[in-house]
Amino acid sequence: MDKIVIDNNELVDSTRIGGLSSIDYLGDNKYIAISDDRSEFSPARIYEMEIDIDSSSILGYSFNKTIFLKNRDNIFFKENELDPESIRYRASTNTYFYTSEGGRTDDWVNPFIWEINEEGELISEVTVPEIFNFNEQKGLRENGGFESLTFENDSIIWYANELPLKEDSEVPGFEDDNYLIRLVRHDIKNDNVLNHFVYNISSLNEKPIPDDGFYINSVPEILYIDKSKLWVLERSYTTGVGNFIKVFEIDTRNASDVKGINALLGRDISTVAKKLILNFSDFNIKLDNIEGMTIGPNLPDGSKSLLFISDDNFSKTQETQLWLFSVNAL
Repeated sequence: MDKIVIDNNELVDSTRIGGLSSIDYLGDNKYIAISDDRSEFSPARIYEMEIDIDSSSILGYSFNKTIFLKNRDNIFFKENELDPESIRYRASTNTYFYTSEGGRTDDWVNPFIWEINEEGELISEVTVPEIFNFNEQKGLRENGGFESLTFENDSIIWYANELPLKEDSEVPGFEDDNYLIRLVRHDIKNDNVLNHFVYNISSLNEKPIPDDGFYINSVPEILYIDKSKLWVLERSYTTGVGNFIKVFEIDTRNASDVKGINALLGRDISTVAKKLILNFSDFNIKLDNIEGMTIGPNLPDGSKSLLFISDDNFSKTQETQLWLFSVNAL
């Protein structure tokens, strides 16, 4: 295991580094990372990176290119028109898919998933189910949209709402209860939703200081592993206490498919099985707001590399961290 901190004082193509909320491996030590800057500090963008690693260490990194995201009119997004969160590369088409958590304009732009080319230009749109729209009494909660995305294969993606829909459950709290989000399996070749599986986010353990302080636990990223298995990243923060990051392996085989169910409150359903496989608190190292994860290159011993990146929220009190792990069970 290794951890380094990225220098956020560096400018890349005159843009401010920060808000790195997702990362994906391209091959040949190259990666793509997305900033969740809502065109506030610089135009919405993704970065091509290079990260040099060996069997146990991150030897260095560089930002090689900035790709600015374009709207339907092929121009830069205006401030708050989107909230870019997760990015994945599809090698077969040399294109990127990314999620927007939703715009924060007066009209509240609904979340979306787009395919773009290497110039950041729109190629295609995934038809997101209307259940994930913003509405007053139902649908997504503010800042609770799509932060996660992963490929099963070239034609199937998975994504999830970061926080429960209003009609599905309450947001995670400190009681042992059901805090339910939907894992969506989507055929992008035919633009058809295949399944909705239900994931129960963990409750929080430590209450904020002071008692009325902010707290959250949510799902900022997922990774498809094999058949019925995915890895789910839970990221929590509690005022006065700090960050907590955990990775769970889930199994969908015995879970209910709730694609046709519009509200989960009061329903008797089977959630996906989950087991803890990584708890960052075990390392007793300064931890920040980790939101992205990707499987990287093979390591010399035959294991896989697993990399995480943190979102500093463009705050001087936070860090953009890179974490490296070696994984044998793949």
